[in-house]
Amino acid sequence: MKSIPWIRQISRKRQGLSQVEVAVSTLIVGTLMVASLTVISASRRSQIFESNRVRGLAIANAMMSEIAQLPLRDPACDCGFGLGDSESGPTRSGLDDVDDYRGWDDSPAKTKSGVALTGYSDLRRRIEVDHVTTADWGTTSGSYTGIYRVTVIVLTGTKEVCRLVGYRTSGSRGTTVISETNSLN
Repeated sequence: MKSIPWIRQISRKRQGLSQVEVAVSTLIVGTLMVASLTVISASRRSQIFESNRVRGLAIANAMMSEIAQLPLRDPACDCGFGLGDSESGPTRSGLDDVDDYRGWDDSPAKTKSGVALTGYSDLRRRIEVDHVTTADWGTTSGSYTGIYRVTVIVLTGTKEVCRLVGYRTSGSRGTTVISETNSLN
C-alpha cells in the first residue's frame, strides 16, 4: 500500500502551535487574569471597609452611651461651654458633663481611663458637641438652648468610617440617636 504524499506533508506542517495562536491565547489568559484580580481586589477592599465600619460603629455607640450617662451641664458650676479648669487631662475620667466632650479626639480609641482598646488601634474617634436651635436641630446656635447635638466620628487614617449623631435636651436623661451615616469614599 502506497502512502499518499500530500497527507504526510500536511501532518508534518501541523505539529505545534503557530506563533499567532500562542500570542492570542496569551492575550486571552492575560485579560482574564487582570479581570479576576480586579474583582478580587475590589472584594477585599469592600471586606476591609465593612469590617472597619462595623468596628467603628461599635466604638461610636460605646462613646455615645458613655456621653448619655452624663448630665447636660456641669453639676458643680456654671463653667460655660466646654472643659472647666479641673476637667482637662490625658484621659476622659475627669469629664463630668456632655459639653466636656467637645473637641475630644482619641487616637487610638481608648477607654475612659485611657487604656487603648484591643483590636481598635487603627481607629480614631473625634467628638463634636454643638448647641442647636430649638426651631431646627440641624442649625447650630451660638448660645445655650438646652439642646446639644453630639456627633461621634470614627476615622481610619484620614478616611471617615462612620458618623453617629445624637441629641440631648435639658429634659432628657440619655441621648437620642437620630442618624448614623457611613462614608464610602
